Amino acid sequence: MEGLQLSNIPVDILLNILNIVLLFLIVRKLAYKPIRQFMDARTARVNAAADEAKQKADAADEARAQYEEKLQGGEAECAALREDAHRQAQSDAEKIVAQARAEAEEILAEARAEAKREHDETLGSMRREVVDLAFGISEKLLAHSVRDTDTERMADKLFDNMTDGEDAS
Repeated sequence: MEGLQLSNIPVDILLNILNIVLLFLIVRKLAYKPIRQFMDARTARVNAAADEAKQKADAADEARAQYEEKLQGGEAECAALREDAHRQAQSDAEKIVAQARAEAEEILAEARAEAKREHDETLGSMRREVVDLAFGISEKLLAHSVRDTDTERMADKLFDNMTDGEDAS
């Protein structure tokens, strides 16, 4: 057992500890700081990405809220426009009906006036015919013993009596 000597064990342990410490310091100097910087940079990028994602999510939530508000406002505006269009259509319909009634009343008044005029013309025509008939009859009956003016006066009285009777009924 020549390789392992008990008296050298504490020195070997010390040397091993010293090697580990030196190796640790060298690794720390050479590898730990760059790895740490890399990890810090990566953590910063991850945090920045998370912050950016949170900001975008907040902006998206805000935009969604605005769009929902606009949508509700649009629905209310649409309902108001529909109501306004309905009122306008109803008003237009009432105007058309009123205009049609006025035109119908005007046509009816014209028809009544035309009927009255035709009635008056017919009555005048009938009066002339009756007068002519009366003249003819009176001429034949009286054979020229009564003058024409007397016959006209009698016919006027007859028609005045007839028209006064019609007006009363």
